[in-house]
Amino acid sequence: MKISLHPIKVSQSLLCLLLLLCGSCKDSFLDEIPLDRFSPENLLTSKAGFETVIVALHKAARDERTLDRPDQMGTGTDLCTSGVADGRFMKDYSLLLPEDQIVVYYWDWAYTIMLKNANLIISRAENPAVKWTEKEKNEVVAEARFFRAFTYNVLVNLFGGVPIVDKELTQPRFDFTRASRLEVLKFIQADLEFASTWLPNVQTGPNKDGRIYKAAALHLLSEVYISLGLETKDASFYDKSIEAATKVINGSAGSYSLMTKRFGNTARAGDVFSDLFWTGQQNRASGNLETIWAVQYEFLTVGGAESQNHDLRWWGPQFENIRSPDNKRILVTDSIGRSQGGNRPTNYFFYDIWKDNFNNDIRNSRHNIRRDWYYNDPSSAFKGQKARYVLVNGKAFVANPNGTPTNIAVDTLRWWYPMIRKIEGTMQQGAINGRTNNDQIRMRLAETYLLRAEAYVHKGQPALAAADVNVVRARANAKPVDAAAVDIDYILDERARELIVEEARRRTLVRLGLLYKRAIIHNWDAKATMKPHHELWPIPQKAIDANRDVKLAQNPGYPGA
Repeated sequence: MKISLHPIKVSQSLLCLLLLLCGSCKDSFLDEIPLDRFSPENLLTSKAGFETVIVALHKAARDERTLDRPDQMGTGTDLCTSGVADGRFMKDYSLLLPEDQIVVYYWDWAYTIMLKNANLIISRAENPAVKWTEKEKNEVVAEARFFRAFTYNVLVNLFGGVPIVDKELTQPRFDFTRASRLEVLKFIQADLEFASTWLPNVQTGPNKDGRIYKAAALHLLSEVYISLGLETKDASFYDKSIEAATKVINGSAGSYSLMTKRFGNTARAGDVFSDLFWTGQQNRASGNLETIWAVQYEFLTVGGAESQNHDLRWWGPQFENIRSPDNKRILVTDSIGRSQGGNRPTNYFFYDIWKDNFNNDIRNSRHNIRRDWYYNDPSSAFKGQKARYVLVNGKAFVANPNGTPTNIAVDTLRWWYPMIRKIEGTMQQGAINGRTNNDQIRMRLAETYLLRAEAYVHKGQPALAAADVNVVRARANAKPVDAAAVDIDYILDERARELIVEEARRRTLVRLGLLYKRAIIHNWDAKATMKPHHELWPIPQKAIDANRDVKLAQNPGYPGA
């Protein structure tokens, strides 16, 4: 029997060998046939398949600011420095180098995630075998092109001109070249004009929270038209900016309105401005008709994973280190959470911009900026009393009730300063975690008014600019501004009052060419270390090294330039 089995084994082996030899003669034998249902070939065959990649774009857009480090769009600007003492996070601009972690993060976020997925959708949508209608195709492509435009707008206002990748890459490339700032802006313009044509209007009924609607594309397009006007000196772009913003403001892109009456949880002490940011009130279902785009945080849900909003952790002071005169800490509790003082607003924000309306502007009320701290440790003899400090030879010490200093020193740059309350909210993991579940507003109608006002300023129409600014100020109970006072610096002041934390301040100032100028005036740390070339970030060294076939130019002022 042993002998009788050998011929069978030999014949099977020969058959397999012949099949392999025959197959090796055809190129198709080497073709990869993806069996994974999530491969593009299997997934991107219907609208539902493309929607899964759209979800990945939304997640990546959320991740831009879901960083366990201070908000790099705020630190090092006129609005904010870092409370951290060791020089990181734009506190010491001499440390900003091509190997900087945050520089590499933003570059990789853009090119390896956002642009890769956006281009995958845009390129594969041209496959005639996809089962969908022309309208469905254009709406999907429009959302992808919005995110591609959003990403390039981030890049161009951090790095200047960057390589444009306009389609899916199917093989490695080592020959990228930098487009000019104008070329990148025109590329963004084309994407947003397509997106604003094909994205649907927001509806009066149920909407998908966080989804991109026509108004978001028009809002961003209004900003980009301003950038194009400044870059080309062509004033017609300001007219286009005004037109785009007007379509959002007048309801052409769906029903949006500035919230002027309290909504949501009105039993909570607050005002209409604070209502915009309270947990569960960022989206339309709460009655909030002002938000245009809010990224969604769904902690411990499918697709939400462990993502949480980090604004509280980094924008609030490390108040838990404040001690009472009997040396008891202020305890972390309720909605104020455990914050770390990474983003320390400047005196320009806390004091200068409120001088004319300190007690009337609701954006500076106790519901929106927490300026007073109270001892709350039950074991302290000072429980319930207001915390105070006094300066002795330029150093801060906790004060006794009679105003005399104790020997307990305090850090007023990281521990003890007013707290912007739009970062507060509920925390599923408890206050000690320091991260909320608040959805994060990225675009809001108030900013659309301020963008249109800015376009009017650039166009030389201050009266129309003042009218738009005063719509925003009226909601805040702030006195109207006269047309003669409205210039770009005033617009930036108003943006600070209205949009701090929400606004990517660095990118706003860079697009106006004012980061260096304003930072060294209002930010004491920037004044000490910032140079004109720091207006732009360096191109990451790893990107330069990987681009081996063509030299990828470094920005002036940095090593290798």
